[in-house]
Amino acid sequence: MNRTIVWFRRDLRIYDHEPLFRAARRGLVIPVFVFDQALLQHPETGSARVAFMLECLASLEADLQSKDGRLILRTGDPVRVLPDLIKETQAEGIYAYTDCERIYGRVRDARLNQALERKGMKIRWFEPPASLPELISYPQYRSRWYQDMAAPMLPEPTRVDVPTDIPSDDLPTLTALKQAPDGKSIPQGGTAAARQFLANFLSEKSDRYYWQLSYPSAEATTGLSPHIKFGAISVRDCVQTIQKTPDEGNFRIRRSQQQLIARLRWGSGFAQRFRYLPQLELRSLYTVFDEDGWAFDEDLYQAWQAGQTGFPIVDAAARCLQATGGWQALNFRSRAIYASFLSNLLGMDWRFGALHFMRHLIDGDCPIDHYQWAMQSGVTHCLDKTWTRIYNPGQVAVDRCDPNGAFIKHWVPELAHLPTHQLGIPPQTKGYPAPILDYRTARQKRVQQLEEQRGRFLCQENVVPYLADLPEDLTPFGSDRYPSEITWAQNPVEGLFPEPLNISQLDLQQAKALRTWFVAHVNIAPPKIRKRKPKAPVDQLVLNL
Repeated sequence: MNRTIVWFRRDLRIYDHEPLFRAARRGLVIPVFVFDQALLQHPETGSARVAFMLECLASLEADLQSKDGRLILRTGDPVRVLPDLIKETQAEGIYAYTDCERIYGRVRDARLNQALERKGMKIRWFEPPASLPELISYPQYRSRWYQDMAAPMLPEPTRVDVPTDIPSDDLPTLTALKQAPDGKSIPQGGTAAARQFLANFLSEKSDRYYWQLSYPSAEATTGLSPHIKFGAISVRDCVQTIQKTPDEGNFRIRRSQQQLIARLRWGSGFAQRFRYLPQLELRSLYTVFDEDGWAFDEDLYQAWQAGQTGFPIVDAAARCLQATGGWQALNFRSRAIYASFLSNLLGMDWRFGALHFMRHLIDGDCPIDHYQWAMQSGVTHCLDKTWTRIYNPGQVAVDRCDPNGAFIKHWVPELAHLPTHQLGIPPQTKGYPAPILDYRTARQKRVQQLEEQRGRFLCQENVVPYLADLPEDLTPFGSDRYPSEITWAQNPVEGLFPEPLNISQLDLQQAKALRTWFVAHVNIAPPKIRKRKPKAPVDQLVLNL
């Protein structure tokens, strides 16, 4: 009977999983997950995220057992482990999804292809929905995304027959993987948990998600992001579940459902950008920003990390991130304010911010995290923009995002005694630092800098000459700050799989298509500068603390 290895990576589910579905139809299946030290010891790996991954793996094992199967666990370099497993099991080959999250993974997969070819062994790669090898424009991609999300989901296999004679390692502990627990509370992982989060959102939050997403204390987020990162639930499953949920004629529910689907699409779009341009993991999109250099001050960086900037909403976000991993309590607006402070006001390289986030986020996903960090820093999604969004971290942000002061007072208890209107720039308070910068001065300096830098490529029809290429040195950023396994980057790299765009070979038509990925496709006017009156308290915010 045919034997097929199914290599699980960031797709830890048995439903809507094409490699598993097709392998189970062929015959015997060897489902395998390999603990890869280069990923476990990557400078951007967070121990809480690894702990959540172990939860998802335990759930995957249970789901496979429900189909009379089991999960085979191995540890080591997949380039060696997988060919050995083919030989050991007499499998015909490997089925796996492509994955473009990390440069390391694409180097590894290219090396695996070469190793298997040398040994006369086979691997079949499957494209995840909305992942495309060819270069198309962003409007075309958006249409393709909806098409892929509407396609029928593949069911769970009726059975997953795994040969009984194949040994498996035990599911390791966090410490066995050389990860130190950092005290974060880990959500339940797996497909059942993910679907329950989605069901709870649709029944309890979908009438307010769109309107309260900017308020951190409202906790209006779905909680799905860690599960999507590890593929415990597919994006297509989420989209179709949302679409099948009646809106009961309620405009608020319908608008929130549309917003959530749009955010799922944006996440897929970030992954596709990284498929085209993996250098976005290591570099700013345009060469000018990194060539001009960035400021850096270790003491200010540490103050920003620790929540000691003297700006309460920034410090609340900093402490929330480190305490919770951000997956539910730190929403997109809080992350944006916190990120903008480091790059736009302190003037520091966005990569230091992305590094810190990824070491703590339970839902940390490199394309989403890095791309949005670069965007908030004003160095990526800005081809047609003459203005710069820089968040005012003072009273403006408090009034806009935390009108009751609930988020700030929870995470910065030193200021719990103050009225909300003093939480922007609080009076001198024992145990709380004075502001580490002057907002207006820092903002003016950054605006002038960005205007000059952007002026070199703004509105250019062909942006290819201004784009950063893939560097020769692929060493991960931050490996000089944290112990890391980087020997893979010190050996000759003969290619990436899937292959990235070779931007030096794009013709003008292709360059125009690529350009559409870095402009806004709606007319977004610059924000008006005006004084805001404090908003009246919102009862629902208090109820959701």
